Amino acid sequence: MGEEKEKWSKFCPRCGKKTDEFFDCLCRECFKKEIKLIKAQKLEISVSKCVNCGAYFKGKERISVEEAVVDSVRKEIRKRYGYNCVVEAKELEKELKADENRAVVFVNVKVAIKGVEIEERGEVEVIFKKETCERCSMIAGGYYEGIVQIRAENRIPMDEELVMAEEIAYSVLGEADFISKERKLKEGLDIYVSSMECGRRISRGIVKKLGGIFSESRKVYGMKDGRNVYRVSFSVRLPGFEEGAMVEMGDKMISVEKVRGGKGIECVDMKTGEHMFLRKKETKKAKRIYKNHEISRD
Repeated sequence: MGEEKEKWSKFCPRCGKKTDEFFDCLCRECFKKEIKLIKAQKLEISVSKCVNCGAYFKGKERISVEEAVVDSVRKEIRKRYGYNCVVEAKELEKELKADENRAVVFVNVKVAIKGVEIEERGEVEVIFKKETCERCSMIAGGYYEGIVQIRAENRIPMDEELVMAEEIAYSVLGEADFISKERKLKEGLDIYVSSMECGRRISRGIVKKLGGIFSESRKVYGMKDGRNVYRVSFSVRLPGFEEGAMVEMGDKMISVEKVRGGKGIECVDMKTGEHMFLRKKETKKAKRIYKNHEISRD
């Protein structure tokens, strides 16, 4: 008898290659050729761009163009090849188009599908939709949840102090924070802020740099989703004149020698050496002197 022919022979129906390892009825190489991650799909996504601040966002979430692309690529691949597949997507480069309404983002993707690792580099076009982000809409509408009220103990804050306080306020703002308006008053400055936490952070920053104390109180001003919504007032009190402080009174520059609580301050005219006493009521007209007001952003 002649040699007995092999009864069964497994082979790839696409390329004819003999194999015992199949992926969706194809050999590993043919299976990988069937998978198109980016190139053949011509993936295009849209990202909103705020016409006011230039920030990018999807829905209410602020996001970078690169983050939006990587997230969209990851979701699209999982949608096509199964939500349990492992996807690693990394943005390599971004190139803005001349009209600034589009961008091309180059992406490198590694995917494990049914145990087969596939890597591909491609480009994704991003279309920018011009809209106004929620933050800018709220600013335009004068929205606020807190008021930081800057005052001084037994005196009127000097302009330099208010400028310093304003600089501090803007230096501690987070990405989602904003100041909707400011009101300069005879007794100080009111800063209207986007949230309770923002107001608290500003108040702490001012007290840390300029001294004094702050307190907070809140009042119900409405209902949202069945819950009370509050507006919070932060009362920032800059310190009065302590011993050694330099203050200006009219055309006089004086040094504080002693503070008599509730009564006034004993002081010395720096030009003439004359000792004087300023009653509590008179100290309200005096202005504190600061050597500088550089604000660090720590």
